[in-house]
Amino acid sequence: VVSSFEGAFCVRTRLPAATLRQRSTSSIMIASSLRNVFSVTTAGRVSMRPNAVTSLAARRHGVTRRFPRLVPRAEVEGVMDEDSKAKMEALMTRFKMADVDGNGFIDREELRNLLESMESGEVYLLSQHWLPEEELDLVMATYDTNKDGVISFEEFKQIAYDGILLEGTLAEYEGAFKAVDKSGNGTIGATELGQLFARLGNPVSPEKLVDLMQEYDKDDSGQIEFNEFLLMFRNSLLDLKAMSAYMTNDDGPGTGSVIEPVEGDMTIIFSEQELDEILSTNLNKLVVIFAALTWCRPCKGMQRPVQKLAEHYRDHIVFVKLFGNANKQTKSIFKERYQIRSTPCFITLKNGQPVYTQTGSNKEKLEAGLRSMLSNPPVGMIYPSAEVPSSVSAL
Repeated sequence: VVSSFEGAFCVRTRLPAATLRQRSTSSIMIASSLRNVFSVTTAGRVSMRPNAVTSLAARRHGVTRRFPRLVPRAEVEGVMDEDSKAKMEALMTRFKMADVDGNGFIDREELRNLLESMESGEVYLLSQHWLPEEELDLVMATYDTNKDGVISFEEFKQIAYDGILLEGTLAEYEGAFKAVDKSGNGTIGATELGQLFARLGNPVSPEKLVDLMQEYDKDDSGQIEFNEFLLMFRNSLLDLKAMSAYMTNDDGPGTGSVIEPVEGDMTIIFSEQELDEILSTNLNKLVVIFAALTWCRPCKGMQRPVQKLAEHYRDHIVFVKLFGNANKQTKSIFKERYQIRSTPCFITLKNGQPVYTQTGSNKEKLEAGLRSMLSNPPVGMIYPSAEVPSSVSAL
């Protein structure tokens, strides 16, 4: 851009020599200023194009991610000092480690091993593969810029600069996983994942939580396993440094349960195992299933009213939320187990059996129906405008 500016100014003007020299001097000063601005605004990055992997996921999930890694200014300005040379040599060493057959390129399988490595490509874990094929395809399509089917050193540098390699040690990632797995059952549920983002200062809505589970719960188990957890770090969804305080927070040993309802709030369920566990461990309480769809506007409108009910009746009722379009298991619960045909739908269970159902967004009617089934309800109502029915119809 700067060179074109200088050339166009000098060649296309037909002015007296003195005037031309004066304006040429001005053009050089302007060009110099442009160089300075360019250097500052790009912060020394090798390319102005955003990391396609990070940008796509950020738009999809609406969660904050760490910024792409900065490139040494020497690569932009063409000046290699001793520090820059050392960094470039370190990159070349990592590239040669990834290039197992030594042909000067990283092929698809070598790229898989690189992306599954730890400590930015210095420690390789070859016991088993955990990176999904579609993720590998996405990285290859993004960084194989000349589309020759392999990654050159220049393309590898962009991978390193964009920060998509796992930086921590295996022990650090295992520690982070155990810190999030509050129940201690060896997996991370949606509730635990939501609590993590809230504690990190980046809370997500129930609908966004469904998006995250759909993206990372690759086997539709309703839980996040360790390999799926690592994928969140590789996609820059999580950051080890940001999680340091969370990892050192000792909440005591977990119960080993696959899910632990949040008292005074709604608990999102993603599997029949989670639902059955909630029902079996809350026989002395009513369990209300709030059945919804992520795109249902009335369902979103009932989110806050139901949260208020969950808080007010926390000692009497357990509220769970079921998104019928979250995964295969929730779809089965939705259509086969309870045969839900419209949303929002509220199913009240006692001793595991349905005793009352209601559809629609009438929060006053919902509270009145729930109170009629409590022998000793709390004082006061959240929505007192409705009359309490004398009897409740069965599902």
